[in-house]
Amino acid sequence: MIDAGLISKVKELTPTERLEFIEAVWETMDSEDVSVTPAERALLDARIAELRDNPGDESAWSDVRERLKRQLP
Repeated sequence: MIDAGLISKVKELTPTERLEFIEAVWETMDSEDVSVTPAERALLDARIAELRDNPGDESAWSDVRERLKRQLP
């Protein structure tokens, strides 16, 4: 269980800071730490195939992140 004090501190962060915190925590994870269901694997495989079929039709993560940040209140 996560320490209630940690959750309390996280709630004090701005939405942007919370997203940055989530990103920092996510980056500590190894691929073995995240389980993937067969349905999720199929979706990921389809998206990878789409990327291979349309290599110019993607956005850089930095662009996506900035678009998402602009949508925050």
